[in-house]
Amino acid sequence: MLLEEQIDLMKEEITAAVQACIQIKSVKDIENASPGAPFGPGVKEALDWTLALGNSFGLAIKNVEGYAGHIEMGKGELLGILGHLDVVPEGDGWSVPPYSGTIRDGKIFGRGALDDKGPTLAALFAMKAIKDANIPLNMRVRLILGTDEESGWDDMAYYLKKEEVPQIGFAPDAEFPVIHAEKGILHLELSKSYMTSFPHLVRIQGGERANVVPDRCDVTLKEISYTNLVNQLKNFSFPEGVSGNLESQESEQEVKLVFKGVSSHGSLPQNGKNAVLYALRFLRTLPLSSEEKQTLDSMLTYPGTGFYGEGFGVALSDEPSGKLSLSLGILDLTSENLRFVLDIRYPVTYQRDDVFLPIEKIAQSEGFTIKILSHQEPHHVPKDSPLVQSLLKAYSDVTGLEPFAFAIGGGTYAKVLPQGVAFGPTFPGEPEVIHCPDEYITVENLLKTTKVYTQAILNLAADVENQ
Repeated sequence: MLLEEQIDLMKEEITAAVQACIQIKSVKDIENASPGAPFGPGVKEALDWTLALGNSFGLAIKNVEGYAGHIEMGKGELLGILGHLDVVPEGDGWSVPPYSGTIRDGKIFGRGALDDKGPTLAALFAMKAIKDANIPLNMRVRLILGTDEESGWDDMAYYLKKEEVPQIGFAPDAEFPVIHAEKGILHLELSKSYMTSFPHLVRIQGGERANVVPDRCDVTLKEISYTNLVNQLKNFSFPEGVSGNLESQESEQEVKLVFKGVSSHGSLPQNGKNAVLYALRFLRTLPLSSEEKQTLDSMLTYPGTGFYGEGFGVALSDEPSGKLSLSLGILDLTSENLRFVLDIRYPVTYQRDDVFLPIEKIAQSEGFTIKILSHQEPHHVPKDSPLVQSLLKAYSDVTGLEPFAFAIGGGTYAKVLPQGVAFGPTFPGEPEVIHCPDEYITVENLLKTTKVYTQAILNLAADVENQ
């Protein structure tokens, strides 16, 4: 039986596995961390469940103290496939329960369906298909299961200290055909305190993760005419998909507003509509104090101008990887303090300080304290490398689509390997739903992705002489 036919026969099994994994809410939960569960009970459950599935296929498994795990087959040098089981928080705006794994119109919906449970399990079932077909391998194929990809990569830091590091491999956590270059990722926190309390701005809060464009912003105001707010909201021009509403009147003096936008991955701020920025633009139309207006103007001038770092004067670009992107991921303003977090993806031919130093200079001039929360160096594998060419051939042979290699702003585990690239699962021309409400993967693409990964493993690791 052809491997592709074998995978088609596993359709129900693969689909059910992805649904079951989605139903585990594997959001990082440090408050409830424990030995063996460093990122919380939900993440541990997802790791244990996936390792048990691999074990049921007759593959070798290992749990590395809850930080990560792996599932392995074959012999020889190590080929790494690096997926992850943690997910970003669900956010608002879902039409189905975000951890249900609901199937509708041929799509499996749920947080993690595309990022990264669906493709990680596709890689696992690719390994199963090869094992069941008794195809000999001349490499060990190891599916590494990460658990902190969406936060600080503490899982990989721990795993790579404890375990053998693959020299070559791919991460099923981005887009097809092949991503050969990944921009540097810089998360910056800027904060300041105010000498006197604001008279009207009680709190502005939006965003949960630096790498997600916020789709909600909550605002509490005081001593602003309720009637004035109603009129301003009615007259303010919100774009499609963005809204602002009076949520409640907390007291005679305070009122709460909720602004809704459109979420997207932090590396693609142009694909979202940042609820925080629209909230600030609306607030700027109100009769606020000069200090409050100055604060809003500062935010709208620097992180609020453009998608590519224009506000901070860091609109860098290069040929291998394109434009820098800059997204305001988190904002928390009270009447005494302001804190916000930036997600920046910079081109592969630049250095961290090409971005950091201009922003630091502006921050200091505006009275902000600036802190580097995390940093990942850019990563680049030549397009003509054997790895890239083998994966492009697998993609083309299975799909019949044009193979090409390109760069992204997103950061994947491919960066931890000397020769690592990102490989799927989103196909060209498909909507970007990672980190969005109603995240999904189609059943058709799930099977197609499994077939592509199966062929990729064979291209890289099959023992041709002994077949």
